[in-house]
Amino acid sequence: MDQKDAATGLPREWQNAGIMNDAVLSPPPVGTPGGPKVLLEVFGCQMNKLDAELVVTALKRAGYDFTDDDDEAAAVLLVTCAIRDQAEHRVHSHLGELAVAKRSRPDLAVGVLGCQAQREGQDLLTRWPSLDFVAGTRDFGKVAKLLDQVRADRTRVLSIEGIADEVSEQRDVTVRPHRGRAFVNVMRGCDKPCTYCVVPRTRGAEVSRSMVDVVTEVEELVADGVKEVTLLGQTVNAWGRHEGHSLGELLHRLEDIDDLHRVRFITSHPEEMDDTLVSAIAACRKSGLFLHLPPQSGSSRMLRRMARGYTNERYREIIAQLRERIPGIEIGGDIIVGFSGETDEDFEATVDLLRDVRFSQSYIFRYSPRPGTPAFGRLEDDVPDKVKRKRLKILNEIQTEIMRERHEALIGTRHEVLVEGSSRKDARRLFGRNLAFDRLVFEGESSWEGQFVTLEVTGATPLTLSAKVLAEPTDAPRDTTLARTT
Repeated sequence: MDQKDAATGLPREWQNAGIMNDAVLSPPPVGTPGGPKVLLEVFGCQMNKLDAELVVTALKRAGYDFTDDDDEAAAVLLVTCAIRDQAEHRVHSHLGELAVAKRSRPDLAVGVLGCQAQREGQDLLTRWPSLDFVAGTRDFGKVAKLLDQVRADRTRVLSIEGIADEVSEQRDVTVRPHRGRAFVNVMRGCDKPCTYCVVPRTRGAEVSRSMVDVVTEVEELVADGVKEVTLLGQTVNAWGRHEGHSLGELLHRLEDIDDLHRVRFITSHPEEMDDTLVSAIAACRKSGLFLHLPPQSGSSRMLRRMARGYTNERYREIIAQLRERIPGIEIGGDIIVGFSGETDEDFEATVDLLRDVRFSQSYIFRYSPRPGTPAFGRLEDDVPDKVKRKRLKILNEIQTEIMRERHEALIGTRHEVLVEGSSRKDARRLFGRNLAFDRLVFEGESSWEGQFVTLEVTGATPLTLSAKVLAEPTDAPRDTTLARTT
């Protein structure tokens, strides 16, 4: 299995990563001493990480403890992703290892949770006789009960029929990736018809949490030391639209919370970006200078085949408006290469978009058909894999050079950074992020986690900025000239 952090029993792959793959829970989950021990493995996006926090809360309340030791675990739970084929293959590989382990430890309970569980359902139980239960994306609140049941009578259980607006968001606010920052789920599901995407099937229809619930949770997190929150939703900028609210209203409400210094939100959909939201981002001084706004393609023809709801021209208009209204804002993107019907001309349009927009970071993927998506079985996967790989290489090389140039231009500049923890490659160094979500690495003390430091950039690679500390850490940004102003 993947290596675990000794203090937490959770995957080390959570450590020190960014928005798309967040950090290990800290402080460690503390269960009931002497209770049955659970080893929790998490795959995929930031929403899965937050769902794992909900699972930890439910298991703690039911008397379970946590471990990083395969041999002492009474149960192994896998929180899964269904967006990419590779993530699902990793889960099946883990299930194969667990099947071997159960030959000598028949009392070991194994559960699969989340998106892959929702998509494959009974097929998982059929393929893996060693698997005890499967719980879908709307059944996290039942995990403790399901685990109790399978451990008591060794029955095998399928639970994927939960109702989206009945999902419990109750959490122990002390269980989170970092002391200074936290994710907050504001909505579940998605109503978008994107032809390549399985999320509407695995996560269900779009349901927003109430303004009161979100604000209350953020206030509780801030009271426990959180200084930055990231609002999560599959299409987060559509939050509240069915309830007569808007994400802009929520940003203004969070602006009034004392001791909350930064608010981020992901992932936004270009179709939901309007003048009102842009104005709200510009007006709210706590909003960061980074917006994840995936284009997926630079070809209007491909965007129509993807059912994205906007054109290349409209996407460029949004970017121009954001940069005009919010000086210094950086844009992050996602791009799919080799989608059904993509021609050389379509690909060149994406190349042009990449070069013109100059994303501060971009996740670029080869298209692979996913069962359960509108495209599956309807749109032919007609771009040869060799061509996909070539196009992927070209885009990655362009994006790497853009990031290199941007980072080198930042050498000598000063930044306020919220310290997130120790660097993955060098435990003697710390890392944190500025308002534009750049990753800065510097020397410091582990006790600085959750505080702000003022840094000067001294070196650069495409992915990371090296820096030196200019001032001791504080609980709030010290230098207002480095803070976001309008």
